[in-house]
Order: sequence, then structure tokens, then C-alpha cells
Amino acid sequence: MEEHIRKVKYNSRLCIIIYISGLLDFLGVSIIVPNILPYARNLGSSPTLLGVLGSVYGCIQLLSSPIVGKWSDLVTKQYSLSLCLLLCSFGYASLGIVASLIVLFCGRFILGCFKHSQTISKAFLADIVSKESLPAELGKFNSFSSIGFIIGPIIGGHLADSSGGFMLVALVAGVVFLINAALIWWTIPAGSQLINKQRQEDSIENNKLYSDESDFTFTKLLTSFKEFDWADLWDLFLIKFLAGFSVLVFRSNFSLVLKDKYDANQKIIGYLTSYSGAVATLFGFFMYNVIKRYSSTAQLFYHVTILQVFTILCLMLCSTITQLVIFLAPLSVITCISRVTSTTITLSRITNRNTGSIMGLNQTVLAMARMLAPFAAGVAQEFSVDGAAYLSIFTASASVLMMWWRPQCPEIRRMKSQ
Repeated sequence: MEEHIRKVKYNSRLCIIIYISGLLDFLGVSIIVPNILPYARNLGSSPTLLGVLGSVYGCIQLLSSPIVGKWSDLVTKQYSLSLCLLLCSFGYASLGIVASLIVLFCGRFILGCFKHSQTISKAFLADIVSKESLPAELGKFNSFSSIGFIIGPIIGGHLADSSGGFMLVALVAGVVFLINAALIWWTIPAGSQLINKQRQEDSIENNKLYSDESDFTFTKLLTSFKEFDWADLWDLFLIKFLAGFSVLVFRSNFSLVLKDKYDANQKIIGYLTSYSGAVATLFGFFMYNVIKRYSSTAQLFYHVTILQVFTILCLMLCSTITQLVIFLAPLSVITCISRVTSTTITLSRITNRNTGSIMGLNQTVLAMARMLAPFAAGVAQEFSVDGAAYLSIFTASASVLMMWWRPQCPEIRRMKSQ
């Protein structure tokens, strides 16, 4: 009994450290990321080139995630997480060393290779807690991380408008990641990757289920295709891609739209970014109450996607920052609901045996959307300041039409098939 109590306390301490690490991770990211595109624009970059800058990161992430995932399984999570955070510290700090687009691309390349700290942290939690308590621990981890995303943009906005400019922003972000790396290295024992033998059997499955990146190799991914009923799944993945792509396109160059259309400075951009994060975090506490009011998760997904179309249309038509603030809140809520409902629908359409495979494929589809969205937004913005919004409305509308043509509600699908 004493040994069990000791292990529980030990697990709790490790979880708290990972929570704090997640907070610092999002804090460092949100300090600098909203300022990268405006900084690149000041260096003379075109909207298309800005889109390429964003897509480079997503592309390298997609390619490097399986390698880093396998590597983190071979070494301890403490070592892999510390090293990734240290290299991210160098990557973010290097962005402000020289005012050059080449330096920005090199820094984003480094970050694309090693910015897998959130994934490794969630995999670490999967190693040290029971399968039953993992969703709750991941919920706490996401909540702590979101706090960093609320605070970071405000700090970054004030720093960017100071005399130090983007160089100071990059330096502060690098220092935050350096502190995070030291926290993991000095507070988590090297041998704590798996502290419970029973967890060894569940570790791989949990990592697949809750990792933000796909840990498949391309060979495994192609082999897994044969296990799915594609006649029943192709429309769901297309719908998820279109709906996710819509939000990503709209948000990709949003900071530039704020500067060009509303003449917003970096402080205002920081406050608006923090506001969106705060709404999403606050709504997370009430999301379950909203979802349980619907008898069908698929119907809820359908309705929020329709609402997504009209919300983005309203955001595009806003003429003042005040109007923008009003409609940013529902977009944050819609994004939260869509993420949960689409995942629930996906899991309800397959057998338990294929859960890990389908979630890995799901993450690959979303990674493709993250990779393509910045470039598409950049090209669209060459034609109009609202080009990304037009493209976002079009893809969200296509997603709605797909759900109207091929309903995702299981009962309706069964009736149609009969």
C-alpha cells in the first residue's frame, strides 16, 4: 500500500512538471508566432512568399514527426523532450539575429524539425498514467498550455512595439524555451520513461491515440489503407479536411489582415490573439454541456460548420475592430466544438481494432491541411486583402454541402443504405 501511494505521488509530481512545461511551451510560441509574418512583411516579403514561409514549417513537421516519434521511443522521454526544447530555443532566438528572409526560412526549418514538444509531452503522460485517467490528464495539460497562449501574445505585442522590436521578441521566446528545457532536464529523472510495467502494454496505443502528429511510417500508412471501408470513410475525411482547412486558411494571415485592413499595431494583434485563446479556454469548461444537449454528434458538427460559414462571412464584412471582437468569440467556440465532434464521429465509424490506425490517418489529413493552408492564404491575399476569407468561406461551404449530400449521422446513413 505504501509503495502504491508513493508511486501515485511520484506520478502526480511528474504530471505537474509536464503541465508547467506545456504552459511554457505555448507561452514561448505565442510570444513570437503572431509577430513573424508582420516582421517578414517589413523585410519586403510578398503574401505568396509569406505563405511559403508558413507552409515550410508544416511540411517539415509532417516529414519529421515519424522520425522524432520513433527516436523518442528509443531514448528516454526526458532526454528527447529536453533536447527538442533546447533546439527550439536556438531556432526561435535565431529568427531575430539578422534581419533577413533567409534567416527566417532557416529558423523555421529548424523549428519544423524539432518543434515536437507537445507531442512528446503527451506521449510522456501516456507512459506514466493509467489508460483510464489519461483523457483527464490530457485535459489538464491542454488547459495549462492554453494559459500560456492567453498570456504570450500580449507580451509579444508589447515587446514588438518597443525599441528592441522583433529581435527582443525572438530573444525572449528563446529564453522561455531554454528555461523549459532546463526544467525538464533537472526535475525529471532520466529513468522515468515508464514507471509501471503494466503501462508498457498500453503506451504505444495511447501514444497513437493522443499524439498531435501522425507517428506512422509511409509504409504502415499505405498498409493500413486496406483495413478501412473507404466507401464509408472517404466523405468523412474530405469533410474534416475542408472544415479544418477553412479555419486554418482564415487564421494563417490574420495578423496581416489586421495590419492592412484595420491598421492595427502589434499590441492590438496580441490582445486579439489572447482574446481568442481565452474564449476557447473558457468554453472548454462548458463544452460537454453543449454537446450532451444534442442527440446526434453528427448533427451538431453539421450545424456548427454552417455557423462557421456565416461567422467567417461576418468577420470579413467587419469594418471596425469592435465588430471583429464580437465575431471572433463564436469562431473560437466553433473551432472547439468541431475538433471534438469530428473526432467523435471518426471513432464511431470504425472498430476498436483500428482505432490507432484511424487516428494516425486523421492526424495526417489535418497535417496536410496545416501544410497547405498558409500557402493558399498567401496566394489568395495577392488578389485581395480578404482573399483568404473568401477561400475560407468557399471551403467551409463545400464541407456543408458534402454533409448535406452524404449525412454523417449513423441513423440517416443506415436509412439511405436500405
